[in-house]
Formats: sequence, C-alpha cells, structure tokens
Amino acid sequence: MEQPYSTIWKSYGLTPVHIETIGHVQKGLTDKGTFALKRIPSAQGMDFLFHIQKLYQAGYHRFVPVYPTLDGRYGVLDGSYIYYLMPWIESGGQKVTEMEQKMVRETARLHLVSSADVPVSKQARIEQYERTKNLWERQEEHLEQFLELSEKEVYMSPFQLLFCLYYTDIRQAFFYAKEKLKAWKEATEEEEKERTVQIHGKLDPGHFLMDQGGGYFINLEQSRRATPIHDLIPYFVHTLDGYPERSALAKDLFNRYTSFFPLKKGERLLFQSYIAYPGATYETAAAYFSGQRKQNEYHYTRRLQQNYWQLKNIEYFVTELKENGEDMY
Repeated sequence: MEQPYSTIWKSYGLTPVHIETIGHVQKGLTDKGTFALKRIPSAQGMDFLFHIQKLYQAGYHRFVPVYPTLDGRYGVLDGSYIYYLMPWIESGGQKVTEMEQKMVRETARLHLVSSADVPVSKQARIEQYERTKNLWERQEEHLEQFLELSEKEVYMSPFQLLFCLYYTDIRQAFFYAKEKLKAWKEATEEEEKERTVQIHGKLDPGHFLMDQGGGYFINLEQSRRATPIHDLIPYFVHTLDGYPERSALAKDLFNRYTSFFPLKKGERLLFQSYIAYPGATYETAAAYFSGQRKQNEYHYTRRLQQNYWQLKNIEYFVTELKENGEDMY
C-alpha cells in the first residue's frame, strides 16, 4: 500500500517498512536504517537549504546532516512544501543542566565559526535607538494610564490590585532597559561595522540532540544572519521564566557562552537592555485594559503573576552580572 509521501521516500532510494508521524516529521524505518523526513513551507525551505550550505562551507558540521536525493538535491519540492531527509537520532539519558551546558557551548562555537563584520551606518543606529526608545516611552505612558484607571476604582479587580502592586518594579525595569539602550548608542555611535553570525533562530534544549558522539542541532529552519544576541535573548528569557528562585544556572550558562565567544561592549549593553525590557508584562496589561478581553479574570491575573516572576528572575540575573564585575559598562 502506498504510504504518505512515498514518492518522496523513493527520491532517496528508500522503502519504508514502518512510518510514524510526529508533527511535521515522519520517522521512517526503512530497508537501509531509520530516517526522519521533515517538511517546511517552500519559501522558508529555500532559505534553510542556503544557510545549511553556508554552514558546511564555514566548516561547521554540528547539526544533524541533510541527505541528498539520488539526483543530488537536498530538498524535494512537492506542492507548497519542501521535504528533506535526516538520520533519526535518539537522544536522552543526560541531565537537563548538562544538555543545556553543552548546547550553550555549541552555540558559541556556531557563532564563532560563522562570525563576520558587516558595514552599518551611524544613521541606522540612531534610527534604531530612537525607534526603540519612543516605543518604550509610549508603553510607559500607557502603563501610567492603566495605573490611574485602577486607582479610580472603588473596588479593584484582582488583576488591577496585582498590577498596582507590581507597577514600581515594572517602571524600574523600563528605566534600566532605557539606560542600557542609551549606553549602547553612546558606545557604538562611532563604529562603522557590526558583527553578525549565523544564529540558530530557535535555540531550545528540545532542538539539541545528544548521543555518544556529542551534540547536534536540529530545527534550523529559522537560522539566518543576525547579531549573536538574537539567539541569546529569547533563550535566556525562556530560561528565566517561572517561579522566582535565586538560581545561578542562567548566569553559569551565560558565562559558559561568553568564555568561548565573548560579547563585544555594544552587544553586551544591547543584550542587557533588551532582556530587562518588560515587554511580556506590558502586553498582558494592555490586553487586559483594552476592554476586548478574550480570556477571563483568572487567566489575565495568572499571566500577570507569571510575568512578574520572570521580571524578578531577570532582575536577579542582571544584578548578578553587575555584582560579579561583568557589567563593566
């Protein structure tokens, strides 16, 4: 019986004897071993295959390889999707902390081998600074209006009460983020180049597989040229999400990364600015006070509580960097 994508499997000279579909991936047990066949939108797939080739050319191979078809193609276009084939690698047995340490080390190596400077104009930096500062200041004004609305209530809702309790901490986070953004502008205003790397694009322990041979990245579909903090900020924001605990894990992971790939002064300042920016908290408050709530009071109150926990974890993280002499700017 013909299986889904059977013609694509034939393009690789493989005959599956058992197929298990996991999301957008087919795990196929074939006459020549076990493989993973994945599909992505065709527009995204062309960029993905281009970046994979660039990494190979740069001498970086620590990602699950993409196999060519019998006629030498690295992807098969079928309809609006591109399909590509990889070996199936079973991962497990390692502690989460150990896996993240190795993933961060491998991220630093990925950035190192693909690093290249690109020209950037002074005007472009100024525009980026002004655009970001103006956005944050508008959001601060909105938060102040939300506070005034809440304080006018005879009986505050649970969300409004929490928001008023957290307001000072939220404003302090905005203040710190703007101060670091200003420091970044002043530190880099005379620089004519900016360092870019090939980022993973979706850095996460679930996208890093380990076996006896080491660690390998998967899910590189969002890989692109960007500054290294485009990988670091989403990863550490996610790492610092959850109940507040004075954990040194995030600091240890950051130090592990920078010991192999030190951040430049401007990169570090921009990293500190963007990670401190309480964007998630603002979005929750704006959604609640918009009057077009899609969820109930409990949902928004719970989200605000989680946002605040994350904000305090980030505050502890950036404070630790400063106290240990790593916030030198």
